[in-house]
Amino acid sequence: MKEEHAPPVRTVRWRGVILRLIALALALLGWSLLTAGCAREPGPVSLAPAKPPATRAGRIALYRKTVQAFLKAGRLPIIDMEVMLSDRTPAARLIGEMDRAGVAIAAVTSRSAERIRSAVRRHPARLVPLTAAPGGMAWAAPGGGFLKSARAQIEAGSIGIGRVRLDLGPGKFLKGEKKEAREKDIKTQKAAFEALLRLSAETKTPIWLEMEPEDDGVGWLERQLRAHPRASVMWNRAGLLPTSAKLPGYGHGLLRALTLRRPNLFLILTQRPPRRQRIFPSPRANLLFDPGGGFSPEWRTMIEARIAHFHTGSSMEPSRPNEYLSRVWTYRAWILDALTAAARRRLAYRNAWRFIARAKWEE
Repeated sequence: MKEEHAPPVRTVRWRGVILRLIALALALLGWSLLTAGCAREPGPVSLAPAKPPATRAGRIALYRKTVQAFLKAGRLPIIDMEVMLSDRTPAARLIGEMDRAGVAIAAVTSRSAERIRSAVRRHPARLVPLTAAPGGMAWAAPGGGFLKSARAQIEAGSIGIGRVRLDLGPGKFLKGEKKEAREKDIKTQKAAFEALLRLSAETKTPIWLEMEPEDDGVGWLERQLRAHPRASVMWNRAGLLPTSAKLPGYGHGLLRALTLRRPNLFLILTQRPPRRQRIFPSPRANLLFDPGGGFSPEWRTMIEARIAHFHTGSSMEPSRPNEYLSRVWTYRAWILDALTAAARRRLAYRNAWRFIARAKWEE
């Protein structure tokens, strides 16, 4: 009688890699067929033309009708919590790609407050305004007027502040005047952000934050959230670590701990697609995917356990046709579809609805 032997560990690992590559290839093939028009794509959800409502209650009622229309059509509606508009992002094209991607509503920001107002005015049932987001660190400039402008836009209907970009890395290798300038810049950013936290607490309006994971920045942010418990922060691109040396401990464990300690911290998951397999290993930037290319089981478990803190958002400025559609389609296939039905609904639209309507979604 022959004795059975288990396949070598290396063989098992390679089989896993090959299976993931096949899955990725099939997903990409499906996407290619979809964009080429060779695969069946659900048509846009029928929505009645709408005029811009004059009141907040009217706006909320209109947004509710949009989400309900998607649900009635048998589509899982997505509320995209962050899209950047620019002159390279025509609102009409964005709406068309939202229809194809199954995105019911998108929260939009731009460097221009007028561009936001114009887009929301033309598409009142689909676009939700955030405040304008000055480029770079202009939002923190003393006397720059961002705080006053943000307050006015909130009073006019914006549901969020920003996005604003924080960069608190100390520049450890700087010396002399460059080091002094960096320290001054960090001090300026901190003072401006603390003022925004006070505005957030006063108006019950979250701050949309862009900040690369970095030791000094994350530690300071947590202390500020503790000092301003009535303020809230929506930190984008969760799961993305562009420079691993800046915060080696960043990962699902750290974000789980942060959300447990700081109930006023919320996270928009990165929608970066999984990285292609490489011959030579290198640090992964998108930690949502394991080295083989699949959705990390550890991240999935953490997201479902702390689902109240997570949101969906493209966090991008779509400048090319189908760029937005591709990003959302991949995210839906790889992340949303991998979750339990209850978590999927929370991440797709129900958590976002709490911020838009300041109330729990009721069917």
